[in-house]
Amino acid sequence: MSTLKYLFFCLTSTLLLWQCANMVRPTGGPKDKMPPLVLNSTPRQGATNVSPSSIEIHFDEFFVMKNLQSELLISPPLDSKPKISQKGKSLFIELEEKLKENSTYTFNFGKGIADFHEGNVLKDFALVFSTGPELDSLSVEGNVFSSPNKKLPEEVLVAIYQKDSLKNDSTIYLQKPDYFGTVNEQGYFHIEHIRAGTFELIAFEDVNANYSYDGASEQIAFHQELINISDSTAIELWLFKEEDKLKLLESKDNGRLHWAYNKEIDSVKILSDSRFDYLSKVENDSLFVWPISLAKDSLYVWAEIEQRRDSILVKVDTLRKQEIKMLPQEKYLKASEELIIQFSAPILSVDTSLINIISDSTQVEFDLSHTDFELLFEFEHKGTRQFNITLNKGSVQGLYESENDSVGLSIYTKTEAALASLIINLNIEEDAYFIDLLKGETVIDRLRAGEELIFKELLPSKYQLRLTLDSNKDGKWTPGNYFEGIPAEKVFYYAEELNLRANWELEVDFLMTN
Repeated sequence: MSTLKYLFFCLTSTLLLWQCANMVRPTGGPKDKMPPLVLNSTPRQGATNVSPSSIEIHFDEFFVMKNLQSELLISPPLDSKPKISQKGKSLFIELEEKLKENSTYTFNFGKGIADFHEGNVLKDFALVFSTGPELDSLSVEGNVFSSPNKKLPEEVLVAIYQKDSLKNDSTIYLQKPDYFGTVNEQGYFHIEHIRAGTFELIAFEDVNANYSYDGASEQIAFHQELINISDSTAIELWLFKEEDKLKLLESKDNGRLHWAYNKEIDSVKILSDSRFDYLSKVENDSLFVWPISLAKDSLYVWAEIEQRRDSILVKVDTLRKQEIKMLPQEKYLKASEELIIQFSAPILSVDTSLINIISDSTQVEFDLSHTDFELLFEFEHKGTRQFNITLNKGSVQGLYESENDSVGLSIYTKTEAALASLIINLNIEEDAYFIDLLKGETVIDRLRAGEELIFKELLPSKYQLRLTLDSNKDGKWTPGNYFEGIPAEKVFYYAEELNLRANWELEVDFLMTN
């Protein structure tokens, strides 16, 4: 019995000692929400007359580096990326070059440092020191807007270059800025610790993180005058994407001639034999030409756009039937508008006896006319009604004996009580502008300067408003050009999304602020 008691005592003691030897993390208590705190640094924060070859920063706890090589932004920028390492609770930065004399440096760590256990990020910590006798204390702030779309790109830098005169040259392509800052999600920027002087100020989308503007692949904005940093005026900049030089991407002859370019095209000249007869259409970045007949077995057709000409050789045996299809159509038809149906290829004639419009099981009388690519219907369509339109096979005839296949379309109308209106009050001195009513990124309707500023017969839904200052009066938003000093046309969005309800007339004051 004494032996059993002795064995039981030894086993119990061993278990108790084993539990005491294992460190268990305490449970309970509030969750740690604090990021690492900086205890001290070398050089110290705000130090002057220092020109370090390395930087040390000591924290109060263990930390992790989160893509710090990319997050660390140094202003003025360095030519060579520094080496970054970590030991315990300390961060080490080895500089690969000598710092400039009499310059204030800012090392901004972005979101690159977080605590070890919970991942709490130390946001926007910046270490500032000067190689001269004092810190530069001036600053500049402002807002960057995107045009024509509202959403800003993710990587936008605001850069300033010290200059005595404003000349838009290759500086922004070849040199890093003297100072720079980033923009927040609302487009606000604030650059500190700048020395006195005059500067060129630009913003650009720094996709490859090289602190330089890389041309039309990135968006850009620029201030049209030199800024004096001692002034306190807030700066507003409108980002835009410069138009690239016109390039031909593809040209082909598959019964119709098709030139595809790298950007949207407007005016075009079509050149060929004087006896060449054709129909043509421009759609965004493409030009389509349908030969009607050829005076000889083959001939060249040229498309002249801007400063270039592109040709396609057309042969008689390439002329063949083309699919003539109805393009996608809006389902809702306003009482004040007529029904227009667009087609993918030219229309030569229409057989109205093969077209029917039915509403409430009753045949609807209609008048019909057509252009080269559209059918235009006139019929009574007031009130809340459903219309079913049938275009039977052969109702639309095109080139080379082509015709449509049978196709149907359903549209609907609404009574005035089921619709909404939007009245816009606008105080504006410019005489060239247009206002777009947007649903998502789709333009639902447009009002132009001089028109009554009211959108009518709108389906109840949520919309946005966008005002474009149409400086060149061409009816569309136009990007700028940095080298020519031409800014992009300014775009303003109404501050809130508009919720339009049935049988409701909403009136808003459109203030031109973003």
